[in-house]
Amino acid sequence: MTVRGPEPAEGSRTAGGGQVEGLVLSGGGALAAYEIGVLKALVGGESPATGYRALDPQVVAGTSSGAFNGAMLVSRWRMAALAAVEEMERIWLEEVADSAARCGANGIFRWRVNPLSLLDVGCLVSSPLRFFLERAQDAAYLSRDLLDRALLFARSRSPIEQRFLELFDLTSLISTAPFPGLLNKAVDFAAIGDSSKVLRITATNWLTGDLQEFGNADLAAGDGFLIIMASGAIPGFFPPVCIPPATYIDGGVLMNTPLSPAIQSGAGILHVIYLDPEIRSIPLADLQTTLGTLQRTVAITMATNFNRDIETARDINEGLAIVGRTSRGARRDVDAAALLRSAGPIAQREEQKKPYTQLTIHRYHPPDLLGGAIDLLNFRRDNLEALIQRGHADAVSHDCLASGCVLPVSAA
Repeated sequence: MTVRGPEPAEGSRTAGGGQVEGLVLSGGGALAAYEIGVLKALVGGESPATGYRALDPQVVAGTSSGAFNGAMLVSRWRMAALAAVEEMERIWLEEVADSAARCGANGIFRWRVNPLSLLDVGCLVSSPLRFFLERAQDAAYLSRDLLDRALLFARSRSPIEQRFLELFDLTSLISTAPFPGLLNKAVDFAAIGDSSKVLRITATNWLTGDLQEFGNADLAAGDGFLIIMASGAIPGFFPPVCIPPATYIDGGVLMNTPLSPAIQSGAGILHVIYLDPEIRSIPLADLQTTLGTLQRTVAITMATNFNRDIETARDINEGLAIVGRTSRGARRDVDAAALLRSAGPIAQREEQKKPYTQLTIHRYHPPDLLGGAIDLLNFRRDNLEALIQRGHADAVSHDCLASGCVLPVSAA
């Protein structure tokens, strides 16, 4: 699918001398409630990163749960900015969070044949038809799934140990049936198509392994809710999503923090909200466990990919500064290595007739872990409230030096 959408408005009014401002939102499941808190501070003019000016991004890029937040934000920007974010907060706390009205399920997913819900007398009394219908549907689904796996077991020529492992799939126990309803309430896809703000959402092609970007018109064309579901289809937890002719999974597999799409869309001042702490801040467990090992491995992979993009941005700034110095004849201080590192990206943008300007990247992320691996699926209201408060506090006290912001390099 070809990315379609508006280009950033010419001369977008920002605090950066006319540079286009961008917002980048990473994935993280339930932890993305943290992003709402940061956004409250940014659009409310409470953060030193914007000079206490209300943020008005022309480009928004999101992956996974960050795609959900980005789509909500762009579709609601017709409202006053702070009111839009406050409405997003309400959606997280009232529509996304676990709810007794949904028998303990949240707005994203529910567990099939949850033994705790079977003991929930209140759920049975409040909606007996729904209670029995869901359980009947779950039983039918799991029976078909078990039969399919038994047939695969019998036909497979793999070693017996592998065949036993293939009998189990966690996604069979999770239903994402609530998610489309939530998206249709939370996101105005037609408004995204009409918006002057550029929206970029990433997903991973499950067959080819390529990163796919979707734009405003893609989301407004009828498959918007599928695109967001695909971007957030965490492998091993949520099933892949088919958007003909391809099937997609979580964009975070390849790019959990979509900085590059925002830069390629013309943003020169970027506000990047991501949910991973510095790796060194994640304590090593006293006793190694499979879950803890997987969590740390994923965190290292995501941090490596993002830090590579950050270093590319620093190289671009340094390369542009070198070009500025050499154009004035000050050749004695040319850093050839830095110039070579930046030459490729700069030349590519020159060919596209969209030359780079010096980049400014403000980074907002928690200094330590927001939760364990299983907290990606912790949608309890009290947990979401705490994450929102934490994000707001971190943005209000934002320190560029401590956060490792990327700032322009002087050409003097």
